[in-house]
Amino acid sequence: MSDERVIPELRDFIAREFLNGKDEGFDAATPLIEWGVIDSIAIVTLRDFVASRFGVEIPNSELKPSNLSSLTTIASLIDRLRP
Repeated sequence: MSDERVIPELRDFIAREFLNGKDEGFDAATPLIEWGVIDSIAIVTLRDFVASRFGVEIPNSELKPSNLSSLTTIASLIDRLRP
């Protein structure tokens, strides 16, 4: 699955779960951690979503800000970890 398909699904999930469905101004480059869109609890929820939707298990060692800073970096992480 390409970034073009992963990013919209991540965007929809994050908007629905963490932004009360409000996605104005939310794009692939939005700084998720810096803007407080995701926090430590949200990261666990996001990790579970990625595992169930994309079949990719994100190990704890990969749950770091540099991998979760935007939709683009999360999509890259998914692509890198995909079996």
